[in-house]
Amino acid sequence: MEKVAHEVFFEQIFHQYYSPLCNYALKMVKDPHLAEDLVQQLFLQLYEKQALSKVDYPERYLLRCVKFKCIDYYRTKKSMGEIRLETIPDGTLDRSSDIAEEDIEPLLHYFASKLPPKTREVFLLSRNSGMTYKEIAEQLNISIKTVETQMGRALRQMRSLLKAQNFLSLIPFL
Repeated sequence: MEKVAHEVFFEQIFHQYYSPLCNYALKMVKDPHLAEDLVQQLFLQLYEKQALSKVDYPERYLLRCVKFKCIDYYRTKKSMGEIRLETIPDGTLDRSSDIAEEDIEPLLHYFASKLPPKTREVFLLSRNSGMTYKEIAEQLNISIKTVETQMGRALRQMRSLLKAQNFLSLIPFL
C-alpha cells in the first residue's frame, strides 16, 4: 500500500475502533487512563510497522492485540514486583486462542459500545446493573414498552455484530 493510502486506511481504522477498544481494555485493567495508554501504544506500534494493511479482519486482530497488551502489562508489573499475583484479574495472563470465560464480559462490552447511545444505555443497565425493565424505565423516565423495544433492538444488533465477527459462541450470553 502506498504511504498516503496506508495513512488514510489507518486513520479510518483508528477512528472506528479506538473508543470501543478503550472500553474493552478498561474491562480488563480497570483504569481508564491505563486502558487509553495501552490502546494508544498499540496503534502507534501498528502504525510504525504498517501492520494493519496486512490484516484481513482488523477488528478481530485489534481485539486480540488489546487483550495481549493488557496481558503484557500485567506480566511486566508482576515480574517487576509492582503488583501481586492475587491482584491480577482471573485468567488475564492466559494467552489461549479460545474465548475464555473472563473474555466474555469485555467482548460483550466492546460490542455494546457499537450500539446507538440510548439502546446501549438500556442494554448495559439491564446486563451490567441487573436492573429490571421497570427499574430502567423509572430511572430513564421512559415507558416499559420503550425499554422492551430498545432491548429487542439491542439484542438483534448484538447478535448481528457477533455473527459478523464470528463470535457465535457469545450469542448464548446475551
